[in-house]
Amino acid sequence: MALYSAEDTLALATRHEEKVRKVPAIAASFGREQISALGARTVADVLDVVPGLTVSRDVQGFHRTAVRGIRNDAEVLFLLNGHRLNNFFDGKALMNLPVENLERIEVIRGPGSALYGAGAFLGVVNIVTDTSDGVRTAVSAGGFPEKDDRLAITVNGHASAGETFGDLRLFADADVWSQSGDSNVIDNDGLDDEAISQGLRAVEDPAGKTRDDRFLLNLGGGATYAMGDAGRLGASVRFLTENRTALMGLFDTVAEDSELKWNVLMADVHWERSIGTSVLLRARAGFDQQSTDRLFQITPKNFRTGTEANQLFAEGLRERTSISVRSLTGGVDADIALSANNRLSLGALVEQQSLGDYNYETNYTLDARVRPEGFTAPEGLTDLLGLADGAVSKRLIVGFFAQDQWTVVNPLTLTFGVRVDATQLPTVDGSGTITGTSFVPSINPRVGLVFSATDALVLKALYGRAFRAPTLQELVERIPDTDYNQGRFEGNPRLQPSTVDTFELGADLIQSAGEARVRLRANAYLELFDSPIVPVDTSGNIVPLRNRELGVRVYGIEGEARLEASKRANAWINASISRAQDMELPSQSRLLTDTPQARFNAGVSMPIGAWVNFDVVVRTGAERRNNSRSVLELVRRYKIPAYSLITAQIRSEPIADIWEVSLVAHNVFDHDLRDDVPRPDRVTNSLPREGMSGYLTVRAHF
Repeated sequence: MALYSAEDTLALATRHEEKVRKVPAIAASFGREQISALGARTVADVLDVVPGLTVSRDVQGFHRTAVRGIRNDAEVLFLLNGHRLNNFFDGKALMNLPVENLERIEVIRGPGSALYGAGAFLGVVNIVTDTSDGVRTAVSAGGFPEKDDRLAITVNGHASAGETFGDLRLFADADVWSQSGDSNVIDNDGLDDEAISQGLRAVEDPAGKTRDDRFLLNLGGGATYAMGDAGRLGASVRFLTENRTALMGLFDTVAEDSELKWNVLMADVHWERSIGTSVLLRARAGFDQQSTDRLFQITPKNFRTGTEANQLFAEGLRERTSISVRSLTGGVDADIALSANNRLSLGALVEQQSLGDYNYETNYTLDARVRPEGFTAPEGLTDLLGLADGAVSKRLIVGFFAQDQWTVVNPLTLTFGVRVDATQLPTVDGSGTITGTSFVPSINPRVGLVFSATDALVLKALYGRAFRAPTLQELVERIPDTDYNQGRFEGNPRLQPSTVDTFELGADLIQSAGEARVRLRANAYLELFDSPIVPVDTSGNIVPLRNRELGVRVYGIEGEARLEASKRANAWINASISRAQDMELPSQSRLLTDTPQARFNAGVSMPIGAWVNFDVVVRTGAERRNNSRSVLELVRRYKIPAYSLITAQIRSEPIADIWEVSLVAHNVFDHDLRDDVPRPDRVTNSLPREGMSGYLTVRAHF
């Protein structure tokens, strides 16, 4: 029943369920009751209380998860029921899903490539939906009180069901989320002078406001069939669609009419069979497809780029990027009990990733004039599908893994694992021109020692290596530069894969007295990144990507404590401190400070009578500042103050074993939370985030 309870189980670290405290990883698992006690409404709400993790948002509105002081979308692997959520093209993941239909969320800080291959670099998040028998429904409504006495309303509904008919199990779920998000003032942006001189706004008026409107639909279902001695066969399908606004805009201007669409389709067929009591065989085939259509308004309406008739943009300068990617996967694996104290896991995987479509179009020419034909691809745009006769748009990955867990003596368990991958990546000649593709091998070992010194104390010593290949966007996307579409990452075909070696020491202690229990957990880590892929702004308009030859070093500590007085009364705290250093820089400039170097979270749950519980959660983060990796980063200084956010919740115990009601308030004291922006010299007060909000939720379980 506890947030970090010893009974919490995790399948992410070993591919079979084990108690969190004994898995060979630094991990956390959040079940249904834990998520409810946090007052969490989305996956991001849960991740932001994990020690070592920080969730922020960028100007486009994407949620970004930093792990131990490093933030890169392509380096945190998100899984939904075993399917990769990360987009093959840019590494982003549609991860901020509602939590009402989830059974649990599992998190590993540190490398996961020994089991999950490329991309499981900084950490792995596994999202598991609830397919249990019964019918579950929930309706939630609330929103943000705005300064003009308007309520920005959010409504979401959930329904799921599972039923067993002899050997056949059926399950399905649906989530609908409709959000009119918080709207906050942005004082300045990159077009202040032009907008004022053209009379589009007065000097005293702000540049605009954030927009955080969102519609999300999440539909899933599946079936399993027990075939006796032939095993169990299952299939599932899921469709996600999101349509939202940009929080601010593309880069450095307010763009209230931007529209971002994202569709995800997932399907799989899986089979498992036990052979006696010692062997479990599994096979799985999957298909995933993602399509994104992102329309950005990059200037205000009625904006002029000159005095001529074809330099007036009634709808503003706009651009649209439409991309579709797909992947086909097939894998087999086996869990073999070699003895009562030795378990061997073996597996092989083949995955074909491909870019199905890529279109970048603008309503303006390179010299900033209206395109009479409407949206058209600009001159000089690289045909990504045609590079190297189409070879670059496809990536084949072949992987093999083996892992052995051996309890040498009763207190001591050793884990040895390795995954070998061959990843298809572009080859280039001396001029940087792509000439074809070749397979790049990677070997990702893993070693873990878990020592149960006593029944109460568990010690861990861990090592792992992770591998990550450049995304297709990092390798080849180059958007023609104009005065109005700045801030592009410049693809670099010469990019090499990067690796990280992680060393961790951990301890877990539980003490009990009657019903009361105290749990303490702590760990220290050192991460050594070799040739990390990093964008560093050196020009102000185009951000080049390259491998940092001398690497990045990260070290830190994380700690957790929890007191459980009873099933309903508990208190917990966790804290983390990290120091990330870019070793390519002089010693005085190495520290990376764009994410909080210190985090502190705490919570209390207490009963109020027999039927009501009261929960309080506090999330705090240290001050954030600009990095110092280039002259421009030094010149464009910013400082975002430390923050403290409080969530308060009243929730009922089950009523008639069916109904539950909760009332939650987020950011109770309306703290002015801000996130960093790419051009702090233009957007001078950083990016305003969500203020106070409140929601009433009614749940029913039949």
